[in-house]
Amino acid sequence: MTLPPRLLPLLLLPLVLTTCSARDSATAEDGREQLIGLRADDLRLCAGVPNLTAQSAGGEFWTYDRTPPAAGVSAPVPVIGGSLSVSAGSSCRVTFQLVGNKVTRIGYSASSDLPMSQNSACAPVVQGCMRLVERHEVTPE
Repeated sequence: MTLPPRLLPLLLLPLVLTTCSARDSATAEDGREQLIGLRADDLRLCAGVPNLTAQSAGGEFWTYDRTPPAAGVSAPVPVIGGSLSVSAGSSCRVTFQLVGNKVTRIGYSASSDLPMSQNSACAPVVQGCMRLVERHEVTPE
């Protein structure tokens, strides 16, 4: 049985989604190291206003919740007579611990439907900050 040529891109889509999600997960993990020492004002500048804040003896905690839209496709497959649907959904909660007005730790609580992409939904929270650090527009201390 030969597959129709237009079906091949649909079959490759899960591989592409997994690759992009793995890259975003790696970006989130890099942020966990590169953003330590970032000043509170710089964090607010690049990540925005947090969804939640809390104070404790351990410092101040800023939490960002993100649920990006699911990536996916649904297309009819005439050979099978049904449809093929591939989608990826994920969500993330990023918590920054600040002591002395500087980031000291970053924690992720994420879920993902794709393998090897546990923290991929967290990438948008840290990407803007990492770009500013890479361009030396802000400097973690």
